[in-house]
Amino acid sequence: MRCILSPLIDPAFNLAAEESLFRNSDDDLLLLYINSPSVVVGKHQNALAEVDPWFLYENNIPVLRRLSGGGTVYHDLGNLNFSFHKTVDDPAKISFSVFTQPVAEALKKMGIPAEMNKRNDIIVDGFKVSGHAEHVFRKRVLSHGTLLFNTNTENLSKALRTIPGIYSGKGIKSIPSKVTNLSGFLKKPLSIHEFTNKLLSHFSGSNDSIQAFSVSETENVEKLANEKYRNWEWNYGYSPAYDFHKKGMLNHENPFTCKLHVEKGIITEAGIEGKKRPPWLLTIEKKLPGFRHEIETLKNFIEANARNTIPTKDTEALLQSLL
Repeated sequence: MRCILSPLIDPAFNLAAEESLFRNSDDDLLLLYINSPSVVVGKHQNALAEVDPWFLYENNIPVLRRLSGGGTVYHDLGNLNFSFHKTVDDPAKISFSVFTQPVAEALKKMGIPAEMNKRNDIIVDGFKVSGHAEHVFRKRVLSHGTLLFNTNTENLSKALRTIPGIYSGKGIKSIPSKVTNLSGFLKKPLSIHEFTNKLLSHFSGSNDSIQAFSVSETENVEKLANEKYRNWEWNYGYSPAYDFHKKGMLNHENPFTCKLHVEKGIITEAGIEGKKRPPWLLTIEKKLPGFRHEIETLKNFIEANARNTIPTKDTEALLQSLL
């Protein structure tokens, strides 16, 4: 089995590497990578419904969409990602525990009491330490997951904090789990890089056999990253159509409700309901369709329409109610 350790912490590059290797190689391989802080949603999820968009915006944390289904995960420099690729005769006969069980066994060899649950997640002491997802293309199987080593769990919790009831649609919803870090179960402290090397050695037999991307592979990955994984249209616009419903308050005493219908990340219908709607609010309501449902776009849109005539507190309240 070919073992590769990505030299970059760019999430767009690493997600593109997964797809490029999966589609263009026949090798059985294991790819390991670490990403800078980011949120990765499943292919069929509504990206905005899975996160706290304000926390991500304020902390400059990007959202990316992966090739496989499943739920949303938080990545940072304390999270190690593994990706198994294999060509098989009949993907329907493959149990994905074939890929995750060896990871659990590798953790056990490090003294970590890892176990598998019925969903093929890896758990330690009742806490989830590894999420898992799969993708099949013809006779090619991709099985990948996360390993929480020393992730910032406070940021993880804040990034994935959602408000129930404001989104409705066909997007697949994540199943929340209690999580913990693997580093707390090691008898001898390790850095995440030492931990990564131990895991690679378990599968490759020697660090000397760990390979790098070829020049042509790197070129293909960068091309795919630029065309797909760095694009809003894939990361947000691929979300299934949804309805958005959230309440707000003008001047601390005038309640209103924003209702949006969004397709491919673009607002197609907008309604702002309330008993005392000022004229400027009606104007914004009419102009909203056609804009992206995202903070930066809507912030600029509201500021352009305010023109120093709308109280700042009211424009802030409106923006908060739109996301």
